[in-house]
Amino acid sequence: MSIPFRMEVEDMQFYDPTQDWAPFSRKAEVRYDPLTGQSARILYYPIGDIPRADHAQMAAQTAEFCPFCPDKVERVTPRFPEAITPEGRFHRGESIIFPNMFPYDRHSAVGIFSGQHYVQLTEFTAPMLTDGFLNAQAYLTAVLAHDPESVWQSINWNYMPVAGGSIIHPHLQIVASPEATNYQRATYSAAQLYRESTDENFYDVLVAEEERRQERSVGVTGNGKVHWTVAFAPQGQIDIIGVLPGKSRLVDVEVDEWAALADGLLPVFSYFDSQNFTAFNLAAFGAPDVSNAYSVHVRVVPRTTLGLLGTSDNNYFKVLHNEALSLKNPEEAASELRAVFETKA
Repeated sequence: MSIPFRMEVEDMQFYDPTQDWAPFSRKAEVRYDPLTGQSARILYYPIGDIPRADHAQMAAQTAEFCPFCPDKVERVTPRFPEAITPEGRFHRGESIIFPNMFPYDRHSAVGIFSGQHYVQLTEFTAPMLTDGFLNAQAYLTAVLAHDPESVWQSINWNYMPVAGGSIIHPHLQIVASPEATNYQRATYSAAQLYRESTDENFYDVLVAEEERRQERSVGVTGNGKVHWTVAFAPQGQIDIIGVLPGKSRLVDVEVDEWAALADGLLPVFSYFDSQNFTAFNLAAFGAPDVSNAYSVHVRVVPRTTLGLLGTSDNNYFKVLHNEALSLKNPEEAASELRAVFETKA
């Protein structure tokens, strides 16, 4: 079964003062997510080059006081109750996971995965990321054994302050709850309905359709374990999706699948860096069961400020209308990112 990629193109007419008041029109696209139907807008706004943020000075100023650096992390971060882990924290390689002192939900943890205070986009390595994800999975597995109600789980990352990161030192936010977030609820419900009406997994069909069209598909990693595409209806300037077919729950993802996910993130980060994006939001989502309606997937959206004023890339459309704006055409972004994947392959 094919997936409808619905868009509406609107043309606004006006007299252009920069062209001696000649009649002019500029288009805007409204695109609809093929799973949820949620709309997003593509604007054709000439923003020019994105200003490149330099975090080096901020990193130097905060390093001495960073609670996540190796000389302080074991002394100043909290410990889990014995019911979660007798050791108090989860360790794997350089990764350490401990409770979030200001939790987002019933189970909320922070996971650092590098002893280095400031890791630039092009300095992340696949083993570093893999250890971070595997350690996060170990925490989620322990939570589920202790609290079987907390089935809605996610692994999240705010990289740099413009993306919501309050500490420069790279770290994950891991959340488990009996209640779904809005995104989890909407995508899971829609995927279940899709499964009931077609007897197919939406994400399997999406991967196959995107790879057939070759408009937004950018590559695969881990010999087909993770399929990467740019979202048709993006939730930011660029919205990159990595799908792990055949896996519904985060706790069931295998070691080599986490490694394949990490391998795919490296060219994504390299592409962001080439476009002067120096911050991003990332989230990995799973389902609460193994009904084969849902697939584990990750979404990565770069963040930036715009123009001379350092304007936020989120405005009233995103905050109050819950509708994302993108100044980057998804198919153009996919073409550029595909070239990076091919170079890194």
